Amino acid sequence: MKRLVPIAIALSLTILLASIAVAQGGVTSGHLSDAPDGPAMTQFPSGATVVYAIFEYAGMTGEPITVRVYDNYGSIVQEQTQSYTGSGTESMATTTSEGYFPDGRYVTNFYLGEYVSRTIIWDVGEPVAKPVATPTPTPSTIARVSSQVKDFAVPAAAILLIILVAWAIYRVLTAR
Repeated sequence: MKRLVPIAIALSLTILLASIAVAQGGVTSGHLSDAPDGPAMTQFPSGATVVYAIFEYAGMTGEPITVRVYDNYGSIVQEQTQSYTGSGTESMATTTSEGYFPDGRYVTNFYLGEYVSRTIIWDVGEPVAKPVATPTPTPSTIARVSSQVKDFAVPAAAILLIILVAWAIYRVLTAR
């Protein structure tokens, strides 16, 4: 019975690491276009009525992705949220209540949960000459530390798991 304890611990850690690896999905790329499957654009003509937010996602397990469009003043022009599973490509049409995008600068943010995963700044009409602050909230200190810990902890835990499994196998084989 004592020999089964290391194996049980090793299996538990394997399941834990596998669930962490699966949860690391997200938006892998994104661009804007004037067509649902069009090329990347950041400059749209005056009177544009629809802008498509096209993005690829991977490793999703039912998490929501939000596409939020801000105008030059930081006001939300449109927001769409949808949950995704697996991997794929999505094309979301964004419009305004006026029926067209007034000339100016816009920002489109792709959110995975509550965190910004991608930002695109774009213009309608003539490009805006001066830079405008992006209304993207900065991640909290906890989120930054969590990201850094995750980047270190997953490989370290994998190495530890390999050592633990080798030890458990050794203990089972040498106990006979």
